[in-house]
Amino acid sequence: MRVDKNKKFTRFTAFVIIIFLVFIGIISRLVYLQVLNSQQFKEKANNRSIREIPEAAPRGEILDRNNNVLATNKQNYMLVYNETSESKKDFFKTMNKVFDILDERKQEQTDDFELKINPYRFEFKSDDPKVKKVLELRFKKDRGLDEEVRKKFFKGKHKEELTDKDKEKIDEELAKITPKEVFDFLVKQYEIDGKGYSLKDKRRYMIVKDTAKMQRFSGYKPVTIANDISKETATIFLQKLNDLPGIDVTTQPVRYYPNKEVGAAALGYISKISGDRDKYKEKGYDVSSDYIGINGIEGIYEDRLKGSKGGKIVKLNKNGRIVEELGRREPYPGQTLQLTIDKDIQAAAEKALDDNMKYIRATYPKAGNATRGAAVAVDVNTGEILALASRPGFDPNIFSTPGKLTPEKYKEFFNPNLAEFGRNYINSKGLSGGDTEGKLNELFPLDKRIKNNKTIREDIHDVYPKPLYNYATMSVVPPGSTFKPMTAIAGLESGAIGQGFSMDDNGVFDDGKNFIRKFDVGAYGPVDLTKALEVSSNPYFMTVGKKLRETGGDDILAKYAWKFGLGVPPNSDVKPATGIEIPENFGQVFNKYSMTKIYARQYLWQTMSTLKEGKDSRGNRFPSIDLYDRDSDTEKVKEIKTSIKDLVKQSIEEGSKKFNSEEYKKLFKQLITEDSAQKNKNISDKEISTIINVVRYITVSDANSQLRLGANMYNASIGQGISSFTPLQLANYVATIANGGDRYNLHLVKKILDSDKNVIQDIKPEIAEKTNVSKENLAAVRSGMTEVARGAAGTATNTFKSFNVKVAAKTGSADISENQGEFGRTSYATLIAFAPIDNPKIAVSVVVFDGQHGGYVAPVAKAIFEQYFNKGKKADTKSK
Repeated sequence: MRVDKNKKFTRFTAFVIIIFLVFIGIISRLVYLQVLNSQQFKEKANNRSIREIPEAAPRGEILDRNNNVLATNKQNYMLVYNETSESKKDFFKTMNKVFDILDERKQEQTDDFELKINPYRFEFKSDDPKVKKVLELRFKKDRGLDEEVRKKFFKGKHKEELTDKDKEKIDEELAKITPKEVFDFLVKQYEIDGKGYSLKDKRRYMIVKDTAKMQRFSGYKPVTIANDISKETATIFLQKLNDLPGIDVTTQPVRYYPNKEVGAAALGYISKISGDRDKYKEKGYDVSSDYIGINGIEGIYEDRLKGSKGGKIVKLNKNGRIVEELGRREPYPGQTLQLTIDKDIQAAAEKALDDNMKYIRATYPKAGNATRGAAVAVDVNTGEILALASRPGFDPNIFSTPGKLTPEKYKEFFNPNLAEFGRNYINSKGLSGGDTEGKLNELFPLDKRIKNNKTIREDIHDVYPKPLYNYATMSVVPPGSTFKPMTAIAGLESGAIGQGFSMDDNGVFDDGKNFIRKFDVGAYGPVDLTKALEVSSNPYFMTVGKKLRETGGDDILAKYAWKFGLGVPPNSDVKPATGIEIPENFGQVFNKYSMTKIYARQYLWQTMSTLKEGKDSRGNRFPSIDLYDRDSDTEKVKEIKTSIKDLVKQSIEEGSKKFNSEEYKKLFKQLITEDSAQKNKNISDKEISTIINVVRYITVSDANSQLRLGANMYNASIGQGISSFTPLQLANYVATIANGGDRYNLHLVKKILDSDKNVIQDIKPEIAEKTNVSKENLAAVRSGMTEVARGAAGTATNTFKSFNVKVAAKTGSADISENQGEFGRTSYATLIAFAPIDNPKIAVSVVVFDGQHGGYVAPVAKAIFEQYFNKGKKADTKSK
């Protein structure tokens, strides 16, 4: 080829060469991306659709002593929503179809959303107003309302620059935001507004949007739209998945209680995490969706029951649906707990309580509020709890399955309308005196602990039945005459009386000094120990109390009662507990120290009230002195008030020997000078002397003198006064009498097993204390208790006389207060019993609030014995 040397290199030629080189570069890059390194970049492109989905571990099962299932798990079909950029585009269109199918199939949307409508309100799972306030603030902050407040009041400050005072201001303003305003804020935030949806539909969309947002804080997790859908409904959704971007059907273990209410007081329940979320985050919980044990065995053994979460690495398509599983970590089930509870005895106890209370309400007008009660059954030779019944009860399935906690049940459990309840209660009891609202404010006052409260009331006389409250372990009630066997044991063991001690019961007790008490029932004539227990002679046991006091002072009765688990020595290192694993209160028997502290509190309140009123019960008038704490008090004023109140308590506890008039005078003058509410009163020295004399009369002449009376011991000897115990303590006490004097630690857990039912731990019986009480003395007491159940005048004979197993028992009736009729209450009905007499196996305690008489609740114990000995035959829960 011949080259034309005369042809020049033009700019056009240069342009062509540059274009050619550019194309060569592009082609080379395409070859590199699509051929040489295609796999790497495909994986990078797809990384946005690869996610880890956590899998809940099945909670460990809870079994009864005979391996009957009390709590387990069942696989539920769940409808879930996976939020992706593609599925978000069709969110409303998709949800409309989803809700139509759910509605057609009568399946409920999962609804744990605390913001409700019609009316707008918050519903948090707590009955404590302070806790509700904290939860409401957290709800608002989680949704970003605190940022809105910050921008409004602290526009120039970043969040990190806020002072504690600034944060208090934000909380104050957040508290003012109404539920409706929160709802409207979220409607805009989630872009639900302007689409013509009904209020109900707006909230349905909001639930899904809000759940998706909250779960982003703890990593990716599908939103549960409907829990526990039927297999048929699941099939319909599976057939329509192509038309429902983001929607999928899956399965998940859900806590299930096959016996519903049976054993709920011991089991507790599970619920979504609400309080102390940081603690649960540290333990690996997803605080936006995980469930934890609340109360009972579920709560105490949460760490053993929860198991270990699993998870799977999946690839999602653009519609948020799983197209490939890339890896898996299997969940590991929680441990299994085998309880000491016998399901059938437990069921018998609960049914008997319900039937018996219903019968008492219908038969005895004064016992019309017998709506609350408890029964405990114990193996006397091991301390194993066979039944732990608390009424009213609840079905724990309500809490484990989202959506089952209806507004009605929420109201019953956490937010009772005490105004409505109170009016009905007052009118049904004829308590109004023509002024229902005035009586309502007296019996169910507004809760003063809540600032500016105009709606929330208190149940100060414990009238409203609380299903979630464990009356068996938490209610501390006076024992009444069920305490008399304890008085007999103390009298016999101390030598205050002998087994042959007898006296003439003429219906009156007179200590020969300054205490006389006449009884409405009694005058049984000559009574010995056996007869005194059979007929429940008050003069007899008060006389034993008098002799005890003469023998060993005010604390000798307590010395023996503590051995039987009826309290512990105050200020000792002895743990006040029965041994049960779940939370309990623990009552105390009468003793001088406890009595003194109770009086110090009660008479301090009386002193403060009298001083503020400016007149006392004797007609003395004087300038008002306010010792109550106020938010406006300076530190100096608080210090002076505290010093005066400490001085008042010292005067009550120690009497005239420690009454320091000069110290009172100095402190009152300081208060008048320092306190803005007092200093303009011009109180003279003479008026201060009057005030000091009023204080002296209340604290020394009244309170301290009463502490030194024998009446305190006499009342304690018949189960009255300050002595109060839980039904659980009463069961342990009678079990100790039954087995010959060994007090066992009570327990609910028998064995702990792994998920394959291999035993990890076998809980053995453990003696808490050997009372070392004489076998002969115990036999004498048991003989009297036998006559209670079988003797001609026995207070439980009508129930047990024809029973085929010989029972020993003691009934009791204990007043709540001297004026209990003024607020519609009547006596607690209490009973303790064990059987059989010759070789005791089982001990029982029964308490019915407002049951009126211990004999009325004996059929509950009989029903428990029927189930234990006769497998439920012939049980009759009517009071006879």
